[in-house]
Amino acid sequence: MADKKTSSVLLRIVIALLYISMGLQGLVNGGSSEAIGSLFNAFDSDAMVYILSTVVLLGGILLFVPLFAKGLSPVFVKGGMIAILVIWVAIVFFADFAPGFRGYDAKSWISWIEMFMYHLIVLFATYEVCKKALA
Repeated sequence: MADKKTSSVLLRIVIALLYISMGLQGLVNGGSSEAIGSLFNAFDSDAMVYILSTVVLLGGILLFVPLFAKGLSPVFVKGGMIAILVIWVAIVFFADFAPGFRGYDAKSWISWIEMFMYHLIVLFATYEVCKKALA
């Protein structure tokens, strides 16, 4: 069984890779990623899609790099982790609530609940990884 420190590092790596993959997917596919595609679709501008993709990608890199580079400023890392949490809360809002619920049938509600639960799992995992920054 893994100890708490190992579990924390593994969770951080998984969340960092998730953000990196979503950022890359947004850059390569122009924002058609399922995880945050609704956020990208909220903006008509291709430039905004690429900016958001870059921010998500950099957030993932920011989670990943401090595991291996020990000389980084704690203020920089703490500020970045707080920014990552804010970004994911914005993603949950824009992807799950901002589009509204008009015309939802039973199948649509089930799909919405599934995606919302996915977003909450990522939010709570991100919080777990970043909670030291909030202390």
